[in-house]
Amino acid sequence: MNKLQKGLVLGMVVLFAVSCNKTPSVFKGFQQMETGAYMSFYEKSGSGILPRLKDGVVFEMAQYFNDTLLFDTKDGNPINIILEPATFVGDVTDALLVMEVGDSARLVVLSDSVFVTVMGMEAPEEYAGKPIYYDLKLLNVKPYEEIEAENQRIADSLQSVEQAYLEPLMNDPKNSVTESGLIVLEQKGKGKVAQMGDYVDFDFLLCDPEGDTIMCSYGIESVVMQYGEEFVCEGFNEALGMVPQGGMMRFVVPSELGFGSEGYQGVVSPYTPLVAKLTMNEVMDKEAYDKKMAEIEAKEEAERQQRLAEESERIKAYIEANGITEMPTESGLYIIRDEEGTGELAEWGDTVSVHYILYNLDGEQVESSYDYGEPMQFSLGRGEMIACIEEALMTMAPGAKVTLVSPSELGFGEFAIHKELLPPYSPLVIELELVAIE
Repeated sequence: MNKLQKGLVLGMVVLFAVSCNKTPSVFKGFQQMETGAYMSFYEKSGSGILPRLKDGVVFEMAQYFNDTLLFDTKDGNPINIILEPATFVGDVTDALLVMEVGDSARLVVLSDSVFVTVMGMEAPEEYAGKPIYYDLKLLNVKPYEEIEAENQRIADSLQSVEQAYLEPLMNDPKNSVTESGLIVLEQKGKGKVAQMGDYVDFDFLLCDPEGDTIMCSYGIESVVMQYGEEFVCEGFNEALGMVPQGGMMRFVVPSELGFGSEGYQGVVSPYTPLVAKLTMNEVMDKEAYDKKMAEIEAKEEAERQQRLAEESERIKAYIEANGITEMPTESGLYIIRDEEGTGELAEWGDTVSVHYILYNLDGEQVESSYDYGEPMQFSLGRGEMIACIEEALMTMAPGAKVTLVSPSELGFGEFAIHKELLPPYSPLVIELELVAIE
């Protein structure tokens, strides 16, 4: 996620937009299919291969509004999805359900429907009553029976791999296995363990069987929470009640106590056992917890106020140390012009594409859009970007490059973007390039 971005831009949410119940005049020349989709066919292949719900489909799509191309897959990346039931009548799913492999057709829906049913808002004036067109070509259909059989083969294979990993651990006399199936490899410490209502302060490391780290708090920040709340997974929650204050435990969580057959967001594969280490720093009752939280908050607030008080002097020292002669703008932003662009300056409402590299005043890089392989796109004036970026862009033409030195007020203010690199009230240094204005 881009740390500089403060909000989400309207994107491909209109992919499965809908048509209104009445037949608008903009649908003239289109035939209403039995599914409710309004379509006009360019080509009918006669292949006889039609998709069904739950089938896998591969198709090309181009999306148009007012003759402007909004989206196109002809860069060699067709859309590959499982057909789910249509939420609304007349969407892309309804169009695909009446197309045979090799068919190409145009689908029309009203823009109003996109905003009302998908976005939950009335269509802006410039969109109201106007059509959105989808040019579709169905390339392939994979029957859901084949998909289910393939998924089952994969699941069986993954389960076999997991079982082969777990069996030696479960049979090792040095290990112990809880009633639920948690495998304890090592446990140290004696003393108070958490009871319902207590609060726990702990550190943990979570790996896959190959030793690749999935999550880790050691050396970063310990976790403080009320015992009994859900954390990570069922097996880890069980372990939290087994490790005494000052103690440590290494254990393995079978997938049935972990992320099961679904895995976790592409990070943990289905049927993956988790290898964990847990250190219990402290077990507290509510009174001790409230006291500790008050002390932490007081300390953090004192640090925030100190950083805020020192901010102007830190910026002044940076400006002097780097020989910057530019004067700040009225808001306090320094804009150092590295390369001038050509053409018109960016204005409020423009959609801009930018590259950036974000640093703190110590010159430590926090994030770079170049690492994502493409510039970041957003609309000026909608609060989607921190203020220093928007202010600078209003003085830039395409191709321009600047370096910004920004007070925290125009950046992230009291928010900590990174505990060490960008704590609250951190001035920013940003190398900014305006790639294009659309």
